[in-house]
Amino acid sequence: MLKVKNLHAGYNGNEIVHGVNLTVPENQIVAIVGGNGAGKSTLIKAITGLIPVMAGTVEFNDVDLPGQTPNRIMQKGICLVPEGRQLFPAMSVEDNLDVGSSTKENRKNRNENKEEIFQIFPKLLERRKQLAGTLSGGEQQMVAMARALMGNPSLLVMDEPSWGLAPILVTEMFDTILKVRDRGTSILIVEQNVGKTLSIADWGYVIENGEVVMENKGNILLQDDGLKKAYLGI
Repeated sequence: MLKVKNLHAGYNGNEIVHGVNLTVPENQIVAIVGGNGAGKSTLIKAITGLIPVMAGTVEFNDVDLPGQTPNRIMQKGICLVPEGRQLFPAMSVEDNLDVGSSTKENRKNRNENKEEIFQIFPKLLERRKQLAGTLSGGEQQMVAMARALMGNPSLLVMDEPSWGLAPILVTEMFDTILKVRDRGTSILIVEQNVGKTLSIADWGYVIENGEVVMENKGNILLQDDGLKKAYLGI
């Protein structure tokens, strides 16, 4: 579904991601893990069109993405749950969801999609008229995920979804990610919570200093002694 080959990216001419290769097959969870400053979010921004690609290729369903706007990339089936949620706090939960279905095609199925979203996130049905800025951190993360899913993506990209959440809410969020995958949506997730992320990932990539240094099935990476020392403190 997604093929990234020899990708180089960064900011203002400063390269942060150095020749990354990765793939996301259909209906799988693929994790990108690593420490602070490893280049994870830069990689995600390059894939989703938020920053330009310096070199390399990004293909989604055999379509080249570099040079296309984030809006065009979204229309092709990739939706982003950004780091820090980035909701519209003075708008209701329902209005935030409607923003996620702003394209002509998605507006046709807005009500049907919203009903499905409320089945995945029943708490949001209760809060649908509440201002997004008054929700708890966990509820705001639900809105961010739900807003992206309103775009009916075939690939959901998540950047640090456990950011700022209490441990019990982190567990709930990862359970929800599995539900989203089970409905037929592939997921590419960037996370610092290495243990939780690799425990649900079909495949994982470990990034250090902008380069992939390890890759394998998520459960196999979790058993790697080097990874345990570097990221789990074991």
